[in-house]
Amino acid sequence: MPGNLYDVVATGAGDAWAVGDEDDGAVVMRWRGEAWTKVEVPRRLGLHGLRVVAASGPSDVWVFGAGGPSSGQEARAARWHGTQWTSTWREPNSFVDAATIAGPDHVWVAARRTGGDGTCRSVLRHHTSAGWPAVALPSVVCVQAMHALASQDVWAVGEARGRPATLHWDGQKWRTVSLPPAVAGPNGELRGLAAQSPTQVWAVGRTGRMGGAVGPVAVRWDGRKWESVVDPTVPGKFVDAAADGHDGVLVSASSASGDDLVFHYDGRQWSWEHVASDHSVTGLTVIPDTSRIVAVGICCEGYDEDTTGKIWMRH
Repeated sequence: MPGNLYDVVATGAGDAWAVGDEDDGAVVMRWRGEAWTKVEVPRRLGLHGLRVVAASGPSDVWVFGAGGPSSGQEARAARWHGTQWTSTWREPNSFVDAATIAGPDHVWVAARRTGGDGTCRSVLRHHTSAGWPAVALPSVVCVQAMHALASQDVWAVGEARGRPATLHWDGQKWRTVSLPPAVAGPNGELRGLAAQSPTQVWAVGRTGRMGGAVGPVAVRWDGRKWESVVDPTVPGKFVDAAADGHDGVLVSASSASGDDLVFHYDGRQWSWEHVASDHSVTGLTVIPDTSRIVAVGICCEGYDEDTTGKIWMRH
């Protein structure tokens, strides 16, 4: 398909959603067990493009992207109720990086703002029946991914002034959670997050400075602390993560050669499969109660021809 795809989520064995943009317009794709079809998004919502999708079920799907008179100037969200779309939230001068659903009427979204010094700062909004209040973070953090296990158990990862960062919400406040010294270096970030249980949480990303030598980061939360589980022989950097439904995690990665790979850590060792060349895998999910893996991304980014959104499914 033309355009770009950035994120994907599965709500059940026969339902998955992917989002992106095409010609400055929003793109929503839906899979119902057999084929992917395009879902029309009303123009009245004013969405120029979508970057994030979160869902609690087939009739409760939230999409987040850019809107307003100029693309990227205002973050916006829309909600699919099963039969129609409604506009739900907007944030001036911001850009959505992450969102998650923590329960009925409990939605978290991280909107990025850049300060005068160039530092990326996230504003967290928590949707409840009372609206969209802002919730304070313990420090200046740029949140790149979020995952909720329950309304009192929400994780966020990203970077804090160039260092990888993890945070946890316990129902009352956000607190910073320390990373292993080998991971918490001065250059790096965490971009992917997956959680299966309170003792099975995964965060992935990179070490090193963009434009220079980079390496992968993968850490696992065991209920008490983070531990590094990355294989130093893995090339490139990790991008996104999805729990495999057992004791491991699937991770998409960009290699220095331009190939995109999907790695699997089964709790003991790493293995990998080649997805495609000259592509960027931007989102990854596992279809619940099945062995199917879905990856979405972009073909030929950086070339003269138009980019193309791609969906890969592994049975």
